[in-house]
Amino acid sequence: MNLRHARKTRPVAALQGLLAESAKMEQAIKASLRGLSYGG
Repeated sequence: MNLRHARKTRPVAALQGLLAESAKMEQAIKASLRGLSYGG
């Protein structure tokens, strides 16, 4: 979901989608950092 799409949906649903996307991105970043020997 991108922000343009988020504006066309209900605000609560858009926020939930953005939070879910953010969590996925955070996990991907953490996995990448682990692969580079950062952050345990």
